[in-house]
Amino acid sequence: MASFNSVYRHYYDNAFKYEFLTEIAPDVWKISRKSDRMEYLAQDVTDKLFIDVDSKPQELTDYGRLLAPDGQNLIKNVKTVLNHPNLVSLVDCFALQVTKSGKRAREKWYAVWDYCDAGNLGNLLVAAQPRPQDQKTADGDTIMEDAGSEPDSQEGPKFLSESFCWHVLTSLLRALTWLHDGVQDVMQGENGVWQKINEDPNWSPMLHRNITPRNIFIGYPRRREWYGPVKLGNYGRLFISGHCDSAGASQLPAFTKVLAPAPDQKVASLEDLITFDTTHGSLYPRQPDQPYTLVSEYRAVGEIIQAMMIEPTGSKHVKRIQSQPVRVNLRDAKYSGRLKNFVVKLMEFDPWQNEGELVPRYTYVTSNLYREAQEGLQWFLRTGKKEADAFVTSRMAEIDDHLENTELRVTQLFDSYQNVQEILEQFS
Repeated sequence: MASFNSVYRHYYDNAFKYEFLTEIAPDVWKISRKSDRMEYLAQDVTDKLFIDVDSKPQELTDYGRLLAPDGQNLIKNVKTVLNHPNLVSLVDCFALQVTKSGKRAREKWYAVWDYCDAGNLGNLLVAAQPRPQDQKTADGDTIMEDAGSEPDSQEGPKFLSESFCWHVLTSLLRALTWLHDGVQDVMQGENGVWQKINEDPNWSPMLHRNITPRNIFIGYPRRREWYGPVKLGNYGRLFISGHCDSAGASQLPAFTKVLAPAPDQKVASLEDLITFDTTHGSLYPRQPDQPYTLVSEYRAVGEIIQAMMIEPTGSKHVKRIQSQPVRVNLRDAKYSGRLKNFVVKLMEFDPWQNEGELVPRYTYVTSNLYREAQEGLQWFLRTGKKEADAFVTSRMAEIDDHLENTELRVTQLFDSYQNVQEILEQFS
């Protein structure tokens, strides 16, 4: 049987593509790709793959054996799955020899991940610190500010801007569209019809099971768009269902609910999951033994968007959001009804309520929710509000860049044509 090293021998050469910059956490380095100076994170995964990396032959962990069964390279399959604009993607892997002063060289294996340089969403969901102008004066009164006179300001203060809420919402649903449905994107064609882009017909739905603000990573904008990429990361609880929800090339659709153990459980028997699902259904808040489903993922997204719309008052912000019904939380929130109603749908929607329907409603459910969120964003951009008129989405910036680059290439071609014409005229 081929050894792990022989299967991944070419990964030793991959190390020459990168330069180590800074260790930002234990066993996690910021690195730079030499060809274009793009920055990534390199995570030391040696101990996850090997019991003893220096033994002959090397002793592998369960993960190590899983990634090289019968001499197969399965890391490339993992890279294919964890490769999406709204996921913290697995970019590469490499191995190298590390020598410390006076010690024998030790082999190190690294996984290369996307680097989101603006931190995570949890950093934004914190209670504001008192400002000097908010402090009470000597006579016990609070210094007051003039009320805004512009129409937008009369709607009332917002915690995080509505445009940012739509940006995070559509980004998360796009990531889940890939994990749940195996669809890379859903886009509207010139004829107005929405189409699934790059769909895998034999996809097995995956549940992230750990959608929290700390696992939503943000990058700085690279062009003129307002907000940078939003990526869902941390796959320690990722669950692969084994279902096939659509009729693929080699499988028939399984018209049943995807059931996973609760996030704090690693395994559970299918019989127990079915029993508990029959007992609890889609109760909210979740019960300790209630199975985790697609609905659980939608509600996790809904909780996060609520947390972005309501100003925190303490350290347990999301817990407070979870302790009250969504309609109570959003009743006085100064956001559009379109956004609030969509969040309510995420929290209350259950495609399995009418199981007697001949055509199941739970095929491509996440893709359809993502489409609805994009329609909501389009509506917001047409509202005529100051924020909506000024808002530049990442796709707008991408299209502008494409047009500018196309115009530049056309200009260069025209200049080249003129130069050739001038040269030909000299010989005529």
